[in-house]
Amino acid sequence: MRIDLMEGLGFSAAHFIIGHKKCEYLHGHNWRVGVTVEGKQDERGLVVDFLELKSLIKKICENYDHRLLLPEKNPSIQRLSSKNSVRVSIHGREFEFPTEDVVWIPVINTTVEELARLIADELVKKLSLYQNVDKITVLVEESPGESATEERRIKT
Repeated sequence: MRIDLMEGLGFSAAHFIIGHKKCEYLHGHNWRVGVTVEGKQDERGLVVDFLELKSLIKKICENYDHRLLLPEKNPSIQRLSSKNSVRVSIHGREFEFPTEDVVWIPVINTTVEELARLIADELVKKLSLYQNVDKITVLVEESPGESATEERRIKT
């Protein structure tokens, strides 16, 4: 059985893609997130309760909402952080942001592909407690019609 949760999930965040001519400029998106869960129905007839699934995804999205997403693993970004602010230098361009506005994420670049992978990683950890869930698919859309999808099998 497959269930889909595709509406009302997402976050607004700024980012840049280091090494991309146009997208290296700071910009933002209203990212949308959709999830498909496959598995066997439990004794209640549910694969996963929609309310529980929506709550899990919203908690993940809240970490990124109204923040600047910076790639922790990119060697081209230099951190010049202080106590109250995050300063970064990228190819000679310097930026400074309040610390609470920045989320460092464990990716090489803040692309839609990497965000789909990262959100799938987080969701797999949370859904691994569900014995009947076999597979998840996470879709992240940065603009209408522009998305990435990450599929994961969950071993129980």
